[in-house]
Amino acid sequence: MFLSPRQMIDMMNMKPGSTVVDLGSGSGAYVYEAGRVLGPAGKIIAVDIDQDKLKLVADTAKMGGFIIDTLFADLEKKLLISDYSADYVILANTLHQIDNKEGLISECARVLSPVGEMLLVEWHKKSNFGPDKELLLEKETINKLLKNVGLRVMRELPAGEYHYAYLIGH
Repeated sequence: MFLSPRQMIDMMNMKPGSTVVDLGSGSGAYVYEAGRVLGPAGKIIAVDIDQDKLKLVADTAKMGGFIIDTLFADLEKKLLISDYSADYVILANTLHQIDNKEGLISECARVLSPVGEMLLVEWHKKSNFGPDKELLLEKETINKLLKNVGLRVMRELPAGEYHYAYLIGH
């Protein structure tokens, strides 16, 4: 069974009108689901290094009846997003691709509101599917990275047989 972005978003208990930052938004699966929940008063910032994907996500969201902001950015560097401005941060299937993992987790902590929630989704290292196993992270590594920047796992979410997912907070 594969991960369902809709189920993940529903488990976050997002509130209409909130602000969501999706880091490494890619094709926008989480953006569209967040938009469904947030409604027209919500704000979504899709962040990616691929400008073509950002344009596609923005155009598709507009056809779906909601507007998103896009931010072309390298997740290896400081993001041009204000401190504590996001009610929710999504980091799905992205961390394993980043060299400076602690730097990105630190940016998540900086951007996330003190009472906000972060969804972190990653591939299981034991999976026989997905990215190169050498890139994948053990849960213990994730927990150490979170602790180093003052974040903590609030709960683990069911994410299918190929992924694991955490809801994270300050």
